[in-house]
Amino acid sequence: MSERLQNYQPRRLPGRQWVARCGVVLLIADQGTGGTGDGPALLMMRRAERHGDPWSGHVSFPGGRVDAADASTRAAALRELHEETGIALTRSLKPIGRLSDLLTREHARLRPMVVSPYVYRSPKALKLRPGVEAAGLWWEPLANLCDPARRESISWRVAGLPLPAPSVRVNGATLWGLSLMMVNELIKAGQLEWK
Repeated sequence: MSERLQNYQPRRLPGRQWVARCGVVLLIADQGTGGTGDGPALLMMRRAERHGDPWSGHVSFPGGRVDAADASTRAAALRELHEETGIALTRSLKPIGRLSDLLTREHARLRPMVVSPYVYRSPKALKLRPGVEAAGLWWEPLANLCDPARRESISWRVAGLPLPAPSVRVNGATLWGLSLMMVNELIKAGQLEWK
């Protein structure tokens, strides 16, 4: 999978330097928390409930907005990884690819935001220490994310109207929206099984 992701050509949105930027990390552990033989797992996060955060309580990946001190979206993503999970960038974490930019908008703001996902790899599931922005952290087996039986549709209200949205059940929570788009691209780019 690492070689396929290294050769993958993600879509980069033109003009992204003129809008708010955010970087996230999709961290894959070659072995999940069960030890040997349990297969790769993806680090997932449930965001803490916070007033003014439009993504409160949602399943996401560690990451956040680019600060003035950040040299790039990758630097912002790695800083947020450490702040939200306690995981520091070490030689055991290997960058293996990048996924496509995604355009979103915070509900209270008119200005759009570009989210840039970076994929990293670790030989094993690392110990997690949730920061204040994380209500929960866990390692989700990639096999679960590829399992068609876990895929379902939820109803999301837009302007008062219910709209169906694809989702995946993970650890008693619902993965959907931008985070699910990233997972789907990861599955496709890494040529993992999902039908």
